[in-house]
Amino acid sequence: MRRTAAICVILAVSSVQAAGVPRNSWNKIRYRGGTVAAKVDSWDWNTTLTVKPDEIVVVFAPRTTVRIKPSQVDSISYGQEAHKRVEDIVALSVVLGPFALFGLLHHSQDHLVGIVYHTDDGKRGAILLETPSYWGILQVLKAVTGKPVDITP
Repeated sequence: MRRTAAICVILAVSSVQAAGVPRNSWNKIRYRGGTVAAKVDSWDWNTTLTVKPDEIVVVFAPRTTVRIKPSQVDSISYGQEAHKRVEDIVALSVVLGPFALFGLLHHSQDHLVGIVYHTDDGKRGAILLETPSYWGILQVLKAVTGKPVDITP
């Protein structure tokens, strides 16, 4: 009986500690569109987002990786606001590359996270991600970048 109680206490303490550790990497994400010319399947949920204090890394495919410094992020948005903002950036950059239109024609009620940023050379970029872990991602991005999350009511 004592052994069972001790095991229960150890498991309870370890699960509480694990729950208190903030998560900074997610891999069940779908790239829905943006200015990144990544060739991914529309049903591919293998995009990975890693948020560190000094950089945000998005891996679309084994060969396509985008690294963004938190100071380069212009805005973070959720839902239809994210769709609208990324669509605006893509519309401005469509002259530069037709791949930017990928995925933006489909309009839905999914959990979308939008990141609008600027590169070192001054160009604007945007990434639209769909994920069931949107709340945790938004909170970590908000903490790292210092930007508020824009949500359309």
